[in-house]
Amino acid sequence: MTYRIVITARARADVLESFRWLVERSPDAATRWYAGLQKAIAGLRKLPGRHPIAEAESELLGITMRQALHGLPNIYRILYSVEGDTIVVHLVRHSARGPIEP
Repeated sequence: MTYRIVITARARADVLESFRWLVERSPDAATRWYAGLQKAIAGLRKLPGRHPIAEAESELLGITMRQALHGLPNIYRILYSVEGDTIVVHLVRHSARGPIEP
């Protein structure tokens, strides 16, 4: 089965904020990061259950959230849920950021 992917407005804002921050430091690195992020999100289409459940976020938001990791040395968490045949990407956060707010 191949899943459809939906990216929420909040996740898009997270990506834009991170991309802008990276562009200020290294436009080439920002471009590579963004391309890799797109590939990582597209990779969720098959076997989305292979990534671990994000326990704290799942409890806070009241839905089962999973996390896929992207990037080295800066790790970004792609937080998503599986809803039927759809993957919903809720957040994309740098691992150093504090806890999420509902």
